[in-house]
Amino acid sequence: MKHLDLAPVLQPFGPLDDGHGPQPAETLPVARLSGGLINDTFALGQHFILQRLHTIFRPEVNLDIAALTPVLAAAGVPVPTIVRLPSGQPWLELAEPHAALAGAWRILTRLPGETLHRLENPAQAEAAGQMVARFHTALRDLPHSFHFARAGAHDTDAHFRTLAHALASQPEHRLHAQVHEIGVELLQRWRAWGPIPQLPQRIIHGDLKVSNLLFSGDSVVGVLDLDTMARSSLDIELGDALRSWCNTATEDDPAPHFDLTTYQAARRGYLAVAGAWLTAAEQGAIGRGVERICLELAARFAADALNERYFGWNLDKFPARGEHNLARARNQLGLARDVALVRAQL
Repeated sequence: MKHLDLAPVLQPFGPLDDGHGPQPAETLPVARLSGGLINDTFALGQHFILQRLHTIFRPEVNLDIAALTPVLAAAGVPVPTIVRLPSGQPWLELAEPHAALAGAWRILTRLPGETLHRLENPAQAEAAGQMVARFHTALRDLPHSFHFARAGAHDTDAHFRTLAHALASQPEHRLHAQVHEIGVELLQRWRAWGPIPQLPQRIIHGDLKVSNLLFSGDSVVGVLDLDTMARSSLDIELGDALRSWCNTATEDDPAPHFDLTTYQAARRGYLAVAGAWLTAAEQGAIGRGVERICLELAARFAADALNERYFGWNLDKFPARGEHNLARARNQLGLARDVALVRAQL
């Protein structure tokens, strides 16, 4: 990828102002950014981001981003904005004769701030909770119909059916015995978790891991990666966020730990902003949502270990995709166990 000529992608966008007046987009320096597991992402000059969407997203997701980001920005939620083509289209689609560049491309404004992969103190957790609450508050009354959303992204029952099918259909897989061991426990824990609550459907971010927030010191100064916005319930949104924020280990570490102090700070920050409109049922479901998402992700990773699929895996640490997914599954199951121990306090 690093040797590709990106001029056919950049030329149609026309001039961009990177701080020194408008200049042709193709004259700005381009550097690949690491860390993303899905989209191809590049720094474009100092103030822009160039991305090629992964095929799991339809290009129409950019219509949703273009519609919702002005609302968020007006409410004090810093988000990247889409740079439109001269035609007004928010993305460029390339095919033949540019086969190596095929796909949907977009340019976004680049926000200042630091990317973290782990929260460093409770103040950051509280600030993160406040920013997420501002995000939800800004969009809660918006009558937006999504052009694209990932169907079944958090259909927990469906993910467990996928795991059960993978275990039944791949008995000869080299990892089957190890996946079966944790799969049995996961299925038992999910059955014991109880009924899924019926909560209001709200516009959510959909992937609020720590690295999708930008920080300046202990303050949150940006919210990134808006491709996963959709309508869903807040127990899913906050459960996914908090299992990420409160895990003191990386997602493939064999010894995860759920930090209750981080959870309490984040919840305090969120309720300080959203408490006026949040329902009692939503408040009560946040803690259970953390455990649900840990179990769901563990089931997904366990199934992926047998199905040998996932968007990215670490060649330096694991011999194959299956082994990395197995490590992820064990991590999230370990986190679910940890969460279960403090369920009453959550």
